[in-house]
Amino acid sequence: MLKNHKTYTYTARNVDNPDKVVTFTLDDERMRVNLTDLLDQAETVSSSESKPKQLIHQIKSKAKPVFLKVREKISGPVHISDVNAMLKDDKFLVRIWPRVAGLRLAPVGINLGQVDNGDAAEAFVNELKTRKETEPAVKRFVGPLDYWIGWAGLMLLVGLFIRRSRQGAAA
Repeated sequence: MLKNHKTYTYTARNVDNPDKVVTFTLDDERMRVNLTDLLDQAETVSSSESKPKQLIHQIKSKAKPVFLKVREKISGPVHISDVNAMLKDDKFLVRIWPRVAGLRLAPVGINLGQVDNGDAAEAFVNELKTRKETEPAVKRFVGPLDYWIGWAGLMLLVGLFIRRSRQGAAA
């Protein structure tokens, strides 16, 4: 029997900087970051009089979404349990925890600032929350051990313990 496939797409655009656009697609229990206007922006840079200035502007507005898109090509879309979205005073923020070898690495935050359609952003945030409530979280371990920094801290403590025990045995 086929599963009912549910998608939900929201395109966020900054009010003050219309070039700052990111499209988020919820695809069942996963989220994709779409950069539909990236080619249009490349055309804007190539036809601009001040190419270096325009290029820097485009890179700044697209750096984090491009990183997420590249990461997505390598390991697939991110699970919704690793995504948080928030809308406060029409300012839209998305925080994504990419996973490496099943563990959370470091958060990537996309701050789109004030968006042009706060109602649509709020609907996206609510849809994400609803889906997160019905889908089980993707975790390898509990608490701090679900993060690489937790394992690094644990290894550091084990190393310090071994070093202390050797120093105590030598004395």
